[in-house]
Amino acid sequence: MASSSSTSPTQSPPKPEGPYFSDFGITDSGGLYATNNPFQRSGPIDAVERIALANHDKLYMRVDMPGVPKENMHYSLDADNNVFFGGLAPKEWGHDDQEREYGGFIGLRCGCCRVKKLHGSISNGVLRMTMSKKKLKNMKNNNTCCTHGPHHVDTSMPQSDEDFAEGRLRAACHPFQTRGPKESYGAKEVKDGFFVWVDMAGVTKDKVSVGVENGHVLFSGEAGKESNHEESGRTYKGRFGPFDVKKIGDIKTDVKNGVLRMFIPAIGEE
Repeated sequence: MASSSSTSPTQSPPKPEGPYFSDFGITDSGGLYATNNPFQRSGPIDAVERIALANHDKLYMRVDMPGVPKENMHYSLDADNNVFFGGLAPKEWGHDDQEREYGGFIGLRCGCCRVKKLHGSISNGVLRMTMSKKKLKNMKNNNTCCTHGPHHVDTSMPQSDEDFAEGRLRAACHPFQTRGPKESYGAKEVKDGFFVWVDMAGVTKDKVSVGVENGHVLFSGEAGKESNHEESGRTYKGRFGPFDVKKIGDIKTDVKNGVLRMFIPAIGEE
């Protein structure tokens, strides 16, 4: 496994029923907020954010890609003025079921401009791109050009004909995820314990808290505002269980590329 930290249960409530791993008892600890992640409590609610900057000559775009490291991210500008981007989130722990893949493209559809410069970077499972545009030579004297208005942007998601229904379902979770688990969290019983993962795009390891209270494992995380173009940072909070805390050991946790992973050892009867 990856590097880990430990959290020791401290409370021993009455023996609960469960856990039942058909749904693992994961709850949202409050009203739902995010459209693609039930554990997000504040901040921009979509996996994708596009902002036309004040001077209208630049476009800022944020794309959540939980689990994608820097070396697995790519973006490029093709001859047709489309910006392609994507990334691969590898299996980090042995209990991960499969990889996740992201990919898509955007393009200006105003007809009078082209993307001039493109800059992108990824950190903590979030891809951020800034694009500047320039007016085409034959449009410089055209007053109807979009220079005085916001960007018109086409956003597309790759989708195969034979997997159309699956693609529509995935789009409801993340418009640019093309392969892998569609959910923003997962849990399963494994040998000697229980494994849980939760997407926390933008969160670093030092901003995550995990503990046990009244038989439930509680977790929270905070993602700071990393770009001046963004509205705000984001927060995450949730819980799962119940457990008999007398029968579980120290919780092993790891946060990498915007994904929280937890292993809860089962120690059995004392």
